[in-house]
Amino acid sequence: MVHLKKLTLYLLLTLSQTYADTLGGEVSLGFFNHQPNGNASYKGSTTDMEDTLGFNEEQDIFLKAYFEHPLPVIPNVKLGYTTLSHEGSSSVVNFTWGDTTYNGTIDSSLSLDMADVTLYYEFLDNWAEVDAGLTLRYISGNMDVHSNQHSDAADFSAWVPMLYGKVRFNLPVTDLSFQLEANAISYWDITAYDYELSARYTLAMGLGLEAGYKAFHLDSDDLLNGFNADMDFSGPYAAILWDF
Repeated sequence: MVHLKKLTLYLLLTLSQTYADTLGGEVSLGFFNHQPNGNASYKGSTTDMEDTLGFNEEQDIFLKAYFEHPLPVIPNVKLGYTTLSHEGSSSVVNFTWGDTTYNGTIDSSLSLDMADVTLYYEFLDNWAEVDAGLTLRYISGNMDVHSNQHSDAADFSAWVPMLYGKVRFNLPVTDLSFQLEANAISYWDITAYDYELSARYTLAMGLGLEAGYKAFHLDSDDLLNGFNADMDFSGPYAAILWDF
C-alpha cells in the first residue's frame, strides 16, 4: 500500500510537471496600417474603392490569442479579431449605389470586422515550429454611400471556413524569430485569404515585439444579395505580445 501511494504521488508530480512545461499560450495586440485596393458594387456598376469612393490609408487594431495544452487528439485554440475601416469623399456623375443614382459630392465608409476561431495541431516544436488546422471566420460589416439627400448601405455578414497554417523559425542563441502565418479558402462564390510575414524579438518574462507585413483579400458576391466585393487591404504592422 505504501508503494502504491508513492507511485501515485510520483505520477501526479510527473503529470503536474508535464502540464507546467507544455500548458501555455500567447496574446498580442497590434496596429495595422492598411492601404485599400479593389472594387465593390451594390445593385449598380463596379466601383473603385480609391478612385470613386475616395478611400485612403488607415490604421486599425487587431488582437490574437493562442492557447496550447499537452492533451493528445484535442486541438489547440487560437482566437483572433481584426477590424478594418475606411472613409472617403469624392465627386461623381451618374453613380449608382443601392437604389439611388448619385450626382455631385458623396461621402463613403466601409466597416469590416473579422472574428476567428482556429483549431490547430502543433506538428513541430523546436528551432522550427509548424502548426496547421482549420479557421472558422465570421465576416461582418457595411459599406455606405450618402449625400445630403440620400443614403444607401450594404450590410453584410457570412461564416467562412478556412485552412490555417503557421511556420516559425527561431534563430539559435538569439532572441530573434521569423514567422509566416496564413489562412486561405476558395469555393463556390468566395475566395478569401490573409497572411502575416513577420520578425519577432523576445524580451524578458515572455514579453516581445513583432513587426512585419500583413495582407487580406476578399472576393465574393455571396455576402449579400446584390453586393459584390473584390477587395484587398495590405501594409505594415507592429504588435506587442506576451508568451506565457
